Amino acid sequence: AREAKRMKQPTSTLLALAIGAVQIHHDVVSAEYTIRGNPNVRDDPPPPCDDYLNNLLASLANEDPGEVNRIRRILAMENRPCYKHYFDVFADHFLHRVKSVKKHVNLHIPKAGGMSLCSVARHSEYGSDIPADTNCWERQHFYPMWCLYYLGTRPKWESCEDLDESTPDFVMNENYLDYPLCMQQRLYSTLIREPVERAISHELHLEALKDTGNHEMPKKLFESRLAMGRMNYMTWALSADLFADNLNKASLVPGKMHAEVAMDTLSRFDFIMELSEDVECDAAILHFMGLGDDVVEPHMNAEFGKFEAKWHPPQPRSVYEEWNNLDKEVYDYAKRLIKVDCEFFKRLKNANSKPRYHHLPKNLAGI
Repeated sequence: AREAKRMKQPTSTLLALAIGAVQIHHDVVSAEYTIRGNPNVRDDPPPPCDDYLNNLLASLANEDPGEVNRIRRILAMENRPCYKHYFDVFADHFLHRVKSVKKHVNLHIPKAGGMSLCSVARHSEYGSDIPADTNCWERQHFYPMWCLYYLGTRPKWESCEDLDESTPDFVMNENYLDYPLCMQQRLYSTLIREPVERAISHELHLEALKDTGNHEMPKKLFESRLAMGRMNYMTWALSADLFADNLNKASLVPGKMHAEVAMDTLSRFDFIMELSEDVECDAAILHFMGLGDDVVEPHMNAEFGKFEAKWHPPQPRSVYEEWNNLDKEVYDYAKRLIKVDCEFFKRLKNANSKPRYHHLPKNLAGI
């Protein structure tokens, strides 16, 4: 905006110049809006969205994919005319990203469908790189929460290059999210679930583990993980690394600032899913994740299913709602993000019956 004022040019003109400078070659054209190149489409002046332009330009220039994701979603939710006008920019950026970034990190929120997604990944071209005995997680850093005693000794990644070289092409992190995000090396995704349902299911899972004796879990460890799993776990997983060292992460009690960080981080992720809510949307997301177009079926562990028949939550639902008040706020915001994402991904996928990256090699592991 400052440069526009100095050059006595409207900010939108500089945006067009900047877009040309970074050589974005789009082939996704809105029926009503376009940046350039189609004489049959009206060329109205850009709608007012100057508040976002500096951030957008800086993100494109600095190759900050998380910020581009965030701005796209904010515009889609809060400034539809601006979003429609610059849709091609976001489409180009996204298609370039899934073409050039070949590996993936999924933040696994327990009991949200991660095992189902792992099963899909095993049957994709990622499958040969996924260890047979780890359910898609890597053993040194991404042990699941039922291995809670590893939280205090979990090593920190030395760099994004270290994370990238040390983990499979498709890896799940059933632990706290590591900061900074390594979005130059990896696509980021997560699955969400209604917080109360998730917390109750998680508690059932823990009780079944303790009851079946398949995993030795000392009482203190069980109680510690139970407290984490039933109270604002999603907020904790998305924020803990920024607010506590390893020894204190397990005891961190999320507050409002943690929820704000969680929502901001989700807005930067590449993919957010809630299984079985919108089959067409799920298929479009899986398509761009490189996992095919099949619908993910909810995972059911038969052993826990037997236990479920005789187990009832020890507290009324209202108590779980109070325990997960922050997760509810984060979940509601994530649902808004998913709504605009579904519109975006379905539009891109339906623009051509063939994959947009059909010219790439067949091995698309990491997309």
